[in-house]
Amino acid sequence: MTMMVRRARGFTLVEAIVVMVITAILAGVMVLFIRRPVQSYVDTAARADMADVAEIALRRMSRELHGAVPNSIRLSAVGGVSLLEFIPSVAGGRYLDVSDGTDPTDLNLPALSFTNANALRFYVVTPMPVAPYAIAPGDAIIVYNLGSGITGSDAYENNAANRATVGQVDVNGRVITMTAPNRFVNGATSSPSKRFIVARAPVTFACVDNANGTGTLTRYTNYNFRANQPDLAMLTANASAALMADNVRGCSFTVQQLANRNTALIGIAIALARPSPGSGGNGLETATLAQQIQVNNTP
Repeated sequence: MTMMVRRARGFTLVEAIVVMVITAILAGVMVLFIRRPVQSYVDTAARADMADVAEIALRRMSRELHGAVPNSIRLSAVGGVSLLEFIPSVAGGRYLDVSDGTDPTDLNLPALSFTNANALRFYVVTPMPVAPYAIAPGDAIIVYNLGSGITGSDAYENNAANRATVGQVDVNGRVITMTAPNRFVNGATSSPSKRFIVARAPVTFACVDNANGTGTLTRYTNYNFRANQPDLAMLTANASAALMADNVRGCSFTVQQLANRNTALIGIAIALARPSPGSGGNGLETATLAQQIQVNNTP
């Protein structure tokens, strides 16, 4: 009986090396084709993320500026720092004026006086605002604000004549009591439409530019009214800060006051930048968004 012996077969070392070399070559070729689409996707995602951050910041700024007290927007730009300040309004209404009369037929309703220093109460003719816009102690009552530099009609002035502080609120009786003294007797002008605005502490949007994309856009509030617009050092030391956007490369704020139309046009542009992953840290991915906001300045 003859027995057949089969020889074991397999890959030789040379064959294995040849296969690995060919595989490496094919993988290298595939990387050349895949690298650009993958890098393009990463860059697009980074730009989209920056655009989302800028859009959210612009929307918040737009919403708040729409509710600014008429003629309260102030702008300063020094070097790479832009400061956009305004007084936020939360409610409003129409007050009973002395000229409207306060005889018994009116139930002796208190009127807002611009001559009597002891008259600290006034009746709200329109319905009282409700939560979350309800008038609260500590809020400011502003009447006929015409803007910076106009004596008696500038709410930013120290002890401004057209800005009083709410002491008490009788919601059911629709009566507001101001803290003493009655500041309206110091030269304030009555509103032709008997209109008052309820406001809170000023707000500043501060943009610090940096060409390498490390600047910031910050919202500052909870600081006192000041005749002169505060600078960044004062805000940093005395105000509450909330970061709205980082990776800021630059901002552009513009304010055009149209006095004959009682409106203002505000331009806002924000440019964000981050290092591009495919540039080895030598390039920047950028995203720039701009918006215009029309503000009603009828006092």
